[in-house]
Amino acid sequence: MNNSQWSTLRLAKLDPQICVLTMCRPDLRNAINAEMARELEACLLHLHDERDLRVLVLTGEGSAFGAGADLKERAVLTPAQTQNARAAVLACIELIESLRAPVIAMVNGPAIAGSFEIALACDIRVASDRAVFALPEVRNVGAFPGAGGPVRLPRLVGRGRANLMVLTGRSFSAQEAFTFGFVEAVVPHQRLLDETLTIARQIASNNPEGVSAAKQLILQSNHLDLASGMALSRALRDPMDGTPAAVEAVRAWPSAQRASKHLPIYNFRSNP
Repeated sequence: MNNSQWSTLRLAKLDPQICVLTMCRPDLRNAINAEMARELEACLLHLHDERDLRVLVLTGEGSAFGAGADLKERAVLTPAQTQNARAAVLACIELIESLRAPVIAMVNGPAIAGSFEIALACDIRVASDRAVFALPEVRNVGAFPGAGGPVRLPRLVGRGRANLMVLTGRSFSAQEAFTFGFVEAVVPHQRLLDETLTIARQIASNNPEGVSAAKQLILQSNHLDLASGMALSRALRDPMDGTPAAVEAVRAWPSAQRASKHLPIYNFRSNP
């Protein structure tokens, strides 16, 4: 995909199986306007067809991950147009969750409102120590977060902490985000890309069918009871037995164990 066709995005292949998708409206802190939502949806649809993609990293250009919706644009929209704009963002979020490859949110700065909700839809969140998170809609727009934050956040941090974030509308530091549990790692800003790529490369080195199925199971079983979750696990796992990839992996296991001793070890941490 040629980057010249985008005015609000940049897609780069850093490794053969790892892509970095950057939201590019840095002068407006990557606020999501209608154009960005359309382009993001089209780009994610394209990535759904990229069978070699094993990890997608999503980030923002400049000092912010994203400021949420472009409120200057929203201010002149009718209620119906506002709902259509929100639907476009929701479509992007659904595409992130349904992508075969895991998606890592590389949160380089403030992630506010809808941009934070996009990060919540990703599989892993790695944050710079400069990152800030907020769902301020109850204070700023006279409503509440409408792109899934109040649904996804309690599943990560529990109802009480989700209530604290959503109902106060206040900002939370990267350290607080790690403590709460909706950020998996906080790293020094200057090492953000390197640390994120360490995780991405570890994922990309694994069996892509196993990774994709595990992502699907973790996501879908979150709302299931134990028996239903285990039934889904078996439905996803059983077809993998006896495949050429599985047979070869079992045969190669002793040498793979030896090689794994030399892989970089990522220590999740909150103190940069």
